Amino acid sequence: MGIGRTDKINVMEKRLEVIVGARLRNRTRIENAISTQDRLRKKSKGWSGAKEIRKWRDSR
Repeated sequence: MGIGRTDKINVMEKRLEVIVGARLRNRTRIENAISTQDRLRKKSKGWSGAKEIRKWRDSR
């Protein structure tokens, strides 16, 4: 016996729910990361990573 039409539809619906849910979670995580980066970027104005590295190297 094979799988009935309604069973196939139910399986496809479940698969779509999983895929859409995963995409929404990933999008939310990306948006949170971007907002965190923006917040940190605002706090670090005037800071130069190259200058900090140079100071650290020169002090050795």
